[in-house]
Amino acid sequence: MKSLLKTIGVLFILGLFGIPAVFLVLLSLLKAEFSREKNKKRSGRTVLLTGGKMTKCLQLARMFHDSGDRVIVAETSLYKWCGTRFSNAVDQFIIIPEIESDGQSYQRALIDIAQREQVDLFVPVASPKSAVYDANAKPDFPDHTEVFHFDADIVKRLDDKHQFIELSRSFGLSTPESFHIDSHESLLSHQFNPTKKYILKKIDYDPVYRMDLRTLPHDGWEDRVRSLPIGAQEPWVLQEFIEGKEVCTHTTTRDGNLNLYICSNSSPFQVNYEMLDLPNVKEWVRSFVAKLGGTGQISFDFIITKDHRVMPIECNPRTHSAITLFHNQLDAVSAYYTSANASQRFIPNKRAGHTFWFYHELYRLVTSKSRKQFLVLWNRMVTGKEAVFEWNDALPFLFNNHVSIPYQIIKRPLKNVAWEKIDFNIGKLIYQGGD
Repeated sequence: MKSLLKTIGVLFILGLFGIPAVFLVLLSLLKAEFSREKNKKRSGRTVLLTGGKMTKCLQLARMFHDSGDRVIVAETSLYKWCGTRFSNAVDQFIIIPEIESDGQSYQRALIDIAQREQVDLFVPVASPKSAVYDANAKPDFPDHTEVFHFDADIVKRLDDKHQFIELSRSFGLSTPESFHIDSHESLLSHQFNPTKKYILKKIDYDPVYRMDLRTLPHDGWEDRVRSLPIGAQEPWVLQEFIEGKEVCTHTTTRDGNLNLYICSNSSPFQVNYEMLDLPNVKEWVRSFVAKLGGTGQISFDFIITKDHRVMPIECNPRTHSAITLFHNQLDAVSAYYTSANASQRFIPNKRAGHTFWFYHELYRLVTSKSRKQFLVLWNRMVTGKEAVFEWNDALPFLFNNHVSIPYQIIKRPLKNVAWEKIDFNIGKLIYQGGD
């Protein structure tokens, strides 16, 4: 009953706010009629993106479109109403199979698109689940298509929270203690250092378990871990808990070069981004990607200790939502081109300010517990940049929030899995076992 009431309540609120959103879109369409770009020069390139449900895909689509590229976006049927599909930046939207069993049908569909549409560049805007399948398909893409993604063995190693820490240590970089846990017994018998605390995390991405940040050992921890799905096929990592400031980074790297770089504050559920100037973090990232080599997109989460040590906690070999900080520097997309000037490096400029998602901030605003907190949130909404909405490209805001999300909510009961929350940033519902 509680779940049903939550569903009805959310659908009612999104429906209610959908009315002014429609008027906002109509106003933007009217405005666009008087400022429509004419005879935009085309580059002759075709770019294929995946992950249309996510704002980061929309951001990249806008960047590639601005450079004159023809942009194709591929997404699965559950997200067929995603906002990116209706963006002015997207020339073609193609529905592809969901990833099932060995992912062959998903991979084959991407390769077929690249062949049929003569795709020059494929940039996977991958989810944690799809990143490795995108990499597995890389060798089978036609010769005329460059796949801007690390090889499969690198993706798997970086995605594994324990292997990533071991790799960083082998590069001579600062790291926390890390232990691979593949059974309840190995954890229950672990000899904890009494001077340290530890965090237990599932090695495979899990949107629900990742929110449990209780440190070990704690009262009753044995009963807690016995209830977790720990095993050889579902390994976890026991990582030293580091106190300090949490930050995240995104890097677009070609042949080990730092072509595009972002650093922002972070948290377990981060939906606000603003560029930070932290030279020690940038140097850690630069050293890592130089030693790793290869071409792709790579994101890190760090803790900065009180004595300014940079301690990595995990790595994601895929696009980061912080890419929205390039909303006013669309030319930064050249970081993805083979022909990009090797000396050209992109970071968000001061005018980028900070990005946010309207409905996340609205929820925080109405649930704020003090006048001071309310004013901070209000100021953030007034002075920041809503990550999806653009006056000359407003339909994605309407469809992302008021069509795609409600469609997913209505479809979710058919899958027999209750949803936990909505992430408007990645354009999807968060639920146990999701990607």
